[in-house]
Parts: sequence; C-alpha cells; structure tokens
Amino acid sequence: MKFIKRLFGKKEGSSEGTGLREIDFEDLPAWLDNNYQKISSGMEKDISGLLRELEVSLSRLKESTSRLVEAKVEGDFDIRAVKRAKSNRENVTKQVSMLIDKIKVQENKDFRALKGFYEISVQNIDSCLEHMNQSFKYTRGVFPQESKEVSENLASLGQIFNELRKAILENKREMEAIETAFSDIKVIQDLSASMVTEKLELESKNRKIQALRDEASRASQALEEFRKGDTWQNLQSMQEEFNAVRNRLKKTESGLTSLVLPLSGHLSRIKKLHESGRYTLNSEVKKQLDICLEDPIHLDPSFFPELQKVFEDNALDMQTQKKEKALQQVINAISVFPERKKEYLEVLQEFEEKKAELAGSDTGKLVMLEHKETELLNRTCLLEEDIKDSEKKQVALREELDSKEKQLLFSINLVDSSVKVHFQY
Repeated sequence: MKFIKRLFGKKEGSSEGTGLREIDFEDLPAWLDNNYQKISSGMEKDISGLLRELEVSLSRLKESTSRLVEAKVEGDFDIRAVKRAKSNRENVTKQVSMLIDKIKVQENKDFRALKGFYEISVQNIDSCLEHMNQSFKYTRGVFPQESKEVSENLASLGQIFNELRKAILENKREMEAIETAFSDIKVIQDLSASMVTEKLELESKNRKIQALRDEASRASQALEEFRKGDTWQNLQSMQEEFNAVRNRLKKTESGLTSLVLPLSGHLSRIKKLHESGRYTLNSEVKKQLDICLEDPIHLDPSFFPELQKVFEDNALDMQTQKKEKALQQVINAISVFPERKKEYLEVLQEFEEKKAELAGSDTGKLVMLEHKETELLNRTCLLEEDIKDSEKKQVALREELDSKEKQLLFSINLVDSSVKVHFQY
C-alpha cells in the first residue's frame, strides 16, 4: 500500500484537496504514541516550575512543623488548655509529617504518572486534614503563630496541587482519548483475527458440506439403481407375497377364535367351579380348557367332544338355557373347528416358509446403502446448522467491529480532527 502511494506520487498520511491526513490502521499505535509523548513533553515544560514550587512548599511545611514541635507556651493559659494543646500538637505534627513523607516530588513526568501522583497526593492531603482538623482547634489557641504557619503552608501546598490539576485537566480529554484508542485498537485487532479465523473455518465447512452432498448424491444414486435391479424387484415380490400370507394367517386366526370366543364366559364359569371343588375336570380337559381361554389357536379339536360331555353332564351347575345354548355352540365347533384348524396350520406353514425365505434374501446391500444415505444426509444437516451458526457469528463480529471502528474514530477525532484512518484488514 505504501509503495503504491509513492508510485503514484501520493504522500503517506495525506489526502489531496481535503486538508485531511490519512493514516493506515497499522500505523495508528505509533501515531498515538507520538501524540502521547508530545502532550507529555508539553506538560513537563508547563509543570516543571510547579514541581519546583512543590519542593519548596514541602520544605517550608516541614520547617513550620518543626517550629510547631519546638514552640514554647507564651502567655497565661489555663493548665488544662495547655495540656490539651500539647497533646493535640503531637497529633497535628504527626499527621503533617506523615503527609510530607508520602508526597515525593515526581521524577517521572509522564501524563499517567503525574495523574496518579496528583490523585494519590490529594487523597493524602484530605486524609491529613481530616485527621488533624479537630486537633488544630486546640493547638491554635496556645500556639497561634506556629499553627498559622503550618496552616498557611498546607494551603500553599493545596494551591500547587490545584494548579497541577488544571494542567492535567487541560490534557485529560486528549490523553484519555489516546488511551481509549489504544484499547480499541487491541479489540479491533482481536476481532479482525477472529473474523479471519471464522472465515477460514466457514470456507472449510463449505468444502466439507459440498463433499458430503456429492457423496450423499452418489449414495442416493446407487440406492436408486439397486432398487431398479433384479435383486430389489425379487425382494419386493417376496415382501408382497409375505404380506399376503400374513394377512391370510390373521384371517384364519380370527376364524378360529370366532368359534371359541362365544364360549369364553361359560368356560370361565366351568374353571371356577373346578377350582372351587364344585365340579371336577380330568387333567387333560382342564389343560385344554386353559389353552382355550388363553390361546385358542393352539387348541386341539378333540377338546370339543370332551367339552360336549361336560355340558351334557347333569352335575354341571349351570342354568339350563345357558347350558343348551353353549351345547349348540360346542356342536357347531365340533363340525367346523377341525377344518379351520387345518386351514390355519397350512397357512401358518406357508407363512413360516415365506418368512424364512425373506430372512434369507440378500438385503445386506440394501441396508448398507440406506444406512449410508441416511448417515450422509444427517451429517449434512448438522453441518448446515453449524454453517448457519458460523454465518451468524460472522455477522455479529462484523457489527461489533463496525461499532469499535466508530468508537476508535471518535477517539482519534478528539486527538486530531484532521486525521482520517484507513482500515486495511
């Protein structure tokens, strides 16, 4: 950039016809430091005499404090007043001596150092006055002249610090603007680096997602080609045949249970009578009765003739009308159930054969292709969401960067309104 400016005859840090001086962002720290040093140097010249006055003032304060320590009581005072005055004089001289020891004339005349020196010194003066104020009232009554000298020298010290405060305030706005600008530059540099990192990561993610999309497209194409092939067509046919047999099996199961279901209430009654000892079933009939109630499709057809005998038995405690109705249902089942059971077993065998045939078919490639396609699509979706987050983060970084640039320009304008910053990052 600097070479190009020289090549076209443009001077670094100038803008023709505008009266503005242009400074590259990368050169700002040096420019700010130069201004800082200029202001500090100017302040050093302005306050050098003030600091000499400070040394003289501290020396006078020390001398007046010594005189107060050595002062003799002159005049006719109440002994209690003298005693009180001497006691409080010790506190006054102690506080003033501590203040003198704390205020060391600043050798470093850098703005920050002077500002810190002023702030700490004023705090020490305020603390000294606060702790000696009450004692001074008693001291002045007995040692008026010496107390007056200490008071005047303290006031003189305060005036010097007031002058130092004025000098600091005259340059405070520019100096604080410089310090703020240094801080903003660091933030801008960090934000710029973060944006570069995010940009590189986003580019990498976009390359990855394109590769995933290409791979997913190939997987989808391979799956589509597989589904058009003979293996898939045969598998589809087998699946359709299996579904048809399964439906037939359900139908035959319903046919069996429809014969037994109307008898379930009567059978439950017989079971309760048997369990209570009011009617006795032989073990095989009892076993078949339980099967009939729990899983009727596994019922042996021979059970119904035995059940007919039960309903015909006068010992069975059941209403005649219900018994006759149940007997007719059993007789019907005797004639129909064996044929339906035979049909069910035939369909069940066919179902098991189709099931085994389907299980033994080559579905491994189909499963693999489907799994691969699903996995690639899921990874693509996750990466797409990640990219959206990265894009949002970039926008947020850009907004924060713009805000910091404006803040920096405001600080620079406070230092020198003729300067224009050129951001090159």
